[in-house]
Amino acid sequence: MGDFNINLLNYESHPPTDDFINNLGVFCFQPHILQPTRITDHTATLIDNIYFNSIEHCCISENLVCEISDHLSNFLLINKLPYSSNQIIYRRDYSTFDEKNSLRMFSQLNGRMCCLLLKM
Repeated sequence: MGDFNINLLNYESHPPTDDFINNLGVFCFQPHILQPTRITDHTATLIDNIYFNSIEHCCISENLVCEISDHLSNFLLINKLPYSSNQIIYRRDYSTFDEKNSLRMFSQLNGRMCCLLLKM
């Protein structure tokens, strides 16, 4: 969260804005407000931003037109994606991991593969 006051509409002509968007993108943050949030007779800017970085959620975002401010209000509704009981989720189970046994198995391997695996 933050009040960045960066006009996302300028990303093509303003390198710092493009850098800002790319830096957030590295951490999978995506802008959810994509239309101007301040509109006058002469300009339109997108300085009211909402970023979110979850693929487990379905999001709906909008701008609201109201006379409270010279900026449009905006929102982000977040719903967790439905979980199906017949959906199979694969996870690694380390509860029975035996480090000594794993090292013993690796040491029994022959040749170059053994050397590469032990270096990792």
